[in-house]
Amino acid sequence: MHLFLGWRPMQDHIGSLGHTIEHCLWGDSRARHTFLLASTDECPLVLIEIDVGDNKNGIQKSMKLNIVELNEIPEDIERIECIGETKSEKALENLIQSAQNYVYNHPNYHVLLNNCRTFVEYLIDQIPEFHDSIPRKNGSILEYYHKQAKHEHPGAIFKSKKLLKRIRDHHQHNKEYKYTRQLVLDLPLLDWDINNNNNTQTVEK
Repeated sequence: MHLFLGWRPMQDHIGSLGHTIEHCLWGDSRARHTFLLASTDECPLVLIEIDVGDNKNGIQKSMKLNIVELNEIPEDIERIECIGETKSEKALENLIQSAQNYVYNHPNYHVLLNNCRTFVEYLIDQIPEFHDSIPRKNGSILEYYHKQAKHEHPGAIFKSKKLLKRIRDHHQHNKEYKYTRQLVLDLPLLDWDINNNNNTQTVEK
């Protein structure tokens, strides 16, 4: 499984005051919505994120988990970082389970303690292979990338999207190859079943 960290404009229903607080607390880059994109042979492109589940008034707002298999890379992505690759066959399954556990244990949105940033950091930390391989600043993955963004070349997003597309296409090719290979392997059995069925019908006549 390849894992990517992405940013897009904030779209949560937290109101103008909530956005102002987010911007004051987290600055220009951290006020954006963060999410994960996973790519495997079985699921070439999967979006994993949390969003505000309702727009009711008040401080407490429910959290909603979004896990969606995508056909194309989202157009509104402003930044992408390749976190790394894990060889575990159950990596995506475990990642989804960790996401479900997080939302179960943190059902309500909180501007400081429970938001899209703490969600993605939690999920990345659940993958053992990434504990020592991912750079951090003050113990935070997002703090490191926030600092890097200040010196990032404007063309970096184009290169990142190109890398993500290449990896997505690679896994898509593997998925199609496995399906075709299995179909070829099944053809002799299918042919045997058809012939056997025809012979049986001939005997019955």
